[in-house]
Amino acid sequence: MIVEDVLYGSYEVEEVLATLILSEEIQRLKDVHMAGPAFLINSTWNETRYEHSIGVMMLIRRLGGTVEEQIAGLLHDVSHTAFSHVIDLALSNEADDYHEQIKARLIEQSAIPTLLRQYGFDYEKILLDDEKWPLLEQKAPLLCCDRIDYTLREVYRYFSVPIQEIQQFLNSIKIIKEKIVLSSIDEAIWFIDQYRKVVIDFFYDPRNICSYEWMANAIRFGFEHNEVTLDDLLTTDSIFLERLKSSNSNEITQLLKKMDHPPKYTVCSSDDNYDIQQKKKIRFVDPLVEATDKIVSVSTVSQIAQIKIEKLLDDSKRGIYLKFY
Repeated sequence: MIVEDVLYGSYEVEEVLATLILSEEIQRLKDVHMAGPAFLINSTWNETRYEHSIGVMMLIRRLGGTVEEQIAGLLHDVSHTAFSHVIDLALSNEADDYHEQIKARLIEQSAIPTLLRQYGFDYEKILLDDEKWPLLEQKAPLLCCDRIDYTLREVYRYFSVPIQEIQQFLNSIKIIKEKIVLSSIDEAIWFIDQYRKVVIDFFYDPRNICSYEWMANAIRFGFEHNEVTLDDLLTTDSIFLERLKSSNSNEITQLLKKMDHPPKYTVCSSDDNYDIQQKKKIRFVDPLVEATDKIVSVSTVSQIAQIKIEKLLDDSKRGIYLKFY
């Protein structure tokens, strides 16, 4: 099977990966959007968990990861519910990890363990701890394939960053002692800038914030009045949205209508009489670089990088306040 991606090109993958890609569990992710319900307000915000999952698998492959780590990368987001992280807001889960909480149970109840056994792989050894795979997952602020892929994918699609710049960055990556290291300070600063576009400019775009708020409120109301269940969220965006639309709740109907015709808004401060306040999970990066024969965090050798990281952290901690008019 040939797998193609706009960022990484084409690769012929092993049969086990092809089988997993064609499985119901991975195909479901074609209708689970990375930005949750934001595409209901802006149809161009249409990146899916499927694209990201394929991308993570391919980036791991490009960087020399084993088939096992590629399997882990392909399946790392398999348990995301409809509209991705909106469930975390609905449940007031500040860790943003509901999909991780249910991952083992979802996998064990799926066809994935059987599919993997057919090819001689043990799902428990591969899928239940992403942190055992150093290319796939690293604790922030280090780089990993998960963090790199969604950043590059979103700045390419939503901010028109040239593919040539992205390729130059990818070519600067080295793997040293199982860590992703960049060959220059300039490339590290470039990635910090791209990451800011995603976690500040995109995540905190008021339309994105509004879509999350209204969908989370619709889900909360649905839970409280037995209109929807947590299991309903294990379907897809389209199916779950139809479930909400078919409810008899005027409150849910009005919340969904706001997506079609959003009211005008202004960004305000915590001192104002605001209507929406959100603070996302704090995310930042401090890439490792080669400097004077050592591997160090770029913030320790570049004041520019340090200032950019501090600004990103300050903006993340502040969150956003919106008022409608």
